[in-house]
Amino acid sequence: MVRSALLALAFSAAAAGIQPAAAQPQGAAATLQSGETLLEVQSLGETWGVPDRASFTVAVDTPGTTPAAAMEANAGASARLAAAAATAGVQAAALRTSDLSVRPRYRHDRDGNDTEEVIGYRATSRFSLHEMPLPVAEKAVAALIEAGATEVDGPNFAFADAAPLVRASRADAIRKAQQQAQDYAAALNLRVVRVLRVSERSASGGEGQEIVVTGAVRRSKVLPVLAPGEQSIMTRVWIDFALAPR
Repeated sequence: MVRSALLALAFSAAAAGIQPAAAQPQGAAATLQSGETLLEVQSLGETWGVPDRASFTVAVDTPGTTPAAAMEANAGASARLAAAAATAGVQAAALRTSDLSVRPRYRHDRDGNDTEEVIGYRATSRFSLHEMPLPVAEKAVAALIEAGATEVDGPNFAFADAAPLVRASRADAIRKAQQQAQDYAAALNLRVVRVLRVSERSASGGEGQEIVVTGAVRRSKVLPVLAPGEQSIMTRVWIDFALAPR
């Protein structure tokens, strides 16, 4: 889908048949010559590819009568998760502790609200599994659930090498910007004579799909299906063109 917009179009006095003195537009990389018109164009380039990496966040939650007991139980559960991830093929560098907490548990009143009475503690460890190959990610999620993970969030899809897609999106953005400039010049009975400035202020990948699995998890040997689909890489450029009479 082509998404591009004209940010601003400044008409010089030359477009109205008057020849002004040379002017320096704010922020321009070059000076307009006498009789030239400034055309500022914004263009969004986009290309598509199928991601080959996935990231997840997993957590394990353990109760205990004291903070130390909850933490001890959680340490054992976390060790089982780490071992399961390694067995599934997750590299050590891809597994990282992202959150560790111990909180009190309170007795509920008749309405289900917390009272001030502490009845125990709960320890939670959360791990991020960063950009695993899809086959490894599928095995890892199944293994982690089997090992006792109480929460799984994801996936966030990514590319092992997005550079070719980024280059393609840049080329697409430039092509669209040039076509816009030609269209506006023709409509104004002008011609494009040169480029004054090119600015790439942002470039980002498209948002990945997200699957959330929470709550009680039934043990299963079935591998999850990770369908990344096509994801987009986008590059936005701003280009200033100088137009002149034909």
